[in-house]
Amino acid sequence: MASMDCLPDDLLLQILSFLPTKQAVSTSLLSKRWRTLFTLTQNLEVDNSIFLHSKRKSFMDFVDRTLALQGCNHIKKFSLKLSVRCADINKHDLNHWICSSLKRGVSELHLAIESEWVFVIPSKVFTSTTLVKLSLGTSFCFQSVPSDTYLPALKVLFLDSIWFDIRQFANVFLPACPVLEDLDIHIKSYSRGKPVIISSKTIKKLSFTYNRGYYDIISLNTPNVVDLYYSSYARHESLHCNLGSLVKATLDLQILEHDEDVDVTNLLSGISNVKTLHLTSSAVKVISVRCKGGLPVFNNLVYLKFSSKKRGWKELLPLLLKRSPNLKTLVLSDLDCYAFREHPFVGIRIPPNNQVKMLCVMRYRGSENELENISHFLLKMECLEVVKVYVAPTMDDTKKMQLTEDLLKLPTASSKFIIQVM
Repeated sequence: MASMDCLPDDLLLQILSFLPTKQAVSTSLLSKRWRTLFTLTQNLEVDNSIFLHSKRKSFMDFVDRTLALQGCNHIKKFSLKLSVRCADINKHDLNHWICSSLKRGVSELHLAIESEWVFVIPSKVFTSTTLVKLSLGTSFCFQSVPSDTYLPALKVLFLDSIWFDIRQFANVFLPACPVLEDLDIHIKSYSRGKPVIISSKTIKKLSFTYNRGYYDIISLNTPNVVDLYYSSYARHESLHCNLGSLVKATLDLQILEHDEDVDVTNLLSGISNVKTLHLTSSAVKVISVRCKGGLPVFNNLVYLKFSSKKRGWKELLPLLLKRSPNLKTLVLSDLDCYAFREHPFVGIRIPPNNQVKMLCVMRYRGSENELENISHFLLKMECLEVVKVYVAPTMDDTKKMQLTEDLLKLPTASSKFIIQVM
């Protein structure tokens, strides 16, 4: 310890920052210097799982003492993770801890609570002038947003499975966040009512996940979003999109059984200017049967990641290739799901004027069916320069070498390209 005492405070604080908060606090017992040193740390991460064999009061006392040791010092990050039973948590203490961090000018607030209780977010959170990042996970209620809500510094917001009122969020909360750039929403529940528009001119990265049927959003008016992740059930009323700056999009769509009125034409038209597009197998299934207005042209698309279990290989992929005249990289997953010999067309139809230079095959298992499909791509893609085959993690080195030899023997349309087995 004597050798560490020779180190400057800045270096010791950096060492403390790598320790869990409980261990960092315990260093205050080492000496008079260490007792005051901890109070200068700006990141507090509290997880009650390290107190599982202690009494509830021990944990409460620990958090109270940790915050008290900070005095009036600035807190940069306050992370509170609780996994408790209904009777194990005191709402008053929870609000006190959150408000104490706000008083100390916290810029990153991360709260994740697993409990039978539903907690109302303290009103002071909605008027913080210092919050830059806010993360709320489970057991929190986003039902009523104060009318005086204003978060002038908030740039990153993550809402994970909290009790949610999408109208309050869209109509009151979002307009009160003038510099918000990154929005990530996982909706657990909501209140039905009039449909809403998610509107923001500052958001650049948007992630929306809702997996419980229909929702209230009818429009995404987010013209500066460059990165979109959208996972939800498609609905009867088409989703209108203002996504003029979009560069990257991931779609993970679902439909309710026997729902014949769903149409995703507007959604696809709204993202048609993307450069990078990832379609999950469920999205491919929905688009194949519910794009009633026809697939738009993706003039800017250069990277496509495509996965399908059934008809997507035969119908949607050929159409996407045809309507993506500048596509350079094609990434395929679950290629073994397309039965090469069971269809009237020999292999997947590949447009003769395709510009694909790189073909990537994911989770390759080495089946005869997969090999025949890859052979078909090599014969139809004259611009190919690189083929990357990522084998399944369970494959041993001997089989991997054999697969490499089999791939190198395949006839090709391009005379200059390399095959890499990863």
